[in-house]
Amino acid sequence: MVAVPSFIPTSGRRLGLLLAAAGMFLVSTDAVLVRLADVDGGTFAFMSGLWSTPLMWTIANRSLGRDLGTRLREYRNPLVLTGVMGAISTTAFVTAVTKTDVANVVAIIGAGPIIAAVTARIALKEHASGRTWLAIAGAIGGILVIVGGSLSAGGATGDLLAIVAISGFGMNITIWRRHPDMPRVLIVAMTATCTVVLTALMANPLSLDRTGLMATLAMGAVFGPTARFCMTTATRHASAAEVSLFTPVETVSATLWAWLWFNEVPATLTFVGGAVVLAAVFYGVTGPAREIAPPPTAHT
Repeated sequence: MVAVPSFIPTSGRRLGLLLAAAGMFLVSTDAVLVRLADVDGGTFAFMSGLWSTPLMWTIANRSLGRDLGTRLREYRNPLVLTGVMGAISTTAFVTAVTKTDVANVVAIIGAGPIIAAVTARIALKEHASGRTWLAIAGAIGGILVIVGGSLSAGGATGDLLAIVAISGFGMNITIWRRHPDMPRVLIVAMTATCTVVLTALMANPLSLDRTGLMATLAMGAVFGPTARFCMTTATRHASAAEVSLFTPVETVSATLWAWLWFNEVPATLTFVGGAVVLAAVFYGVTGPAREIAPPPTAHT
């Protein structure tokens, strides 16, 4: 067995924060893959889900074995709910990227901490620390700076879809936090399945060329499942507010990828806002290494 370096956490809040950061960094590649595919959002989401579904159910079967059916029945309702929310969020996000600038979409995605913190407060009675709320306020301030410098006219549809995407993600974080024992591999598998069902009628797979197929394969079989597994597992170790605090990581990273790959040069205010966001995230995760709230009891 390979030894884990001592500086890499293996449990507790620090592990949750590391997984959240890794998950959002991986998610930041989605916008690049969508642009490379150069197809409508429904087709991209459908094909990504189509690649991911058999892979994830195979992994789930090997991971859970004879317990697969039992766990499906045990968590049937929350699994379906998180799958549907994930499908809506994914489809809305990839469609938004096709209708407006990447910087616009990910700037709005950066508002995730507010939605997650509010839904967790309402649904779980989960109290975030004052430090976390200050970090959230700072991150949102940075996002507002980015929005002021990058939002362009005529992107209302894409902006609205981005709001739908981050709303679904924020609610899902609360579901994952509420059910810490729900197998994460089943969440990823169910989300892929629901995405295929949701987008089947609107998809046109024949419109994909070779590059498009490879882009959907990369997202559906590699980046998407890995990122979702990191994010769902992070909620076992850190509060919903803290996990969502890393959505601005995608805002900054995806804007950078769009600049490097497609020459979508961000405005000066985007750089300023990005620095504010990163500073806020650093402030929020470098507080006392303690759990903000104990993991809630699972409900089915």
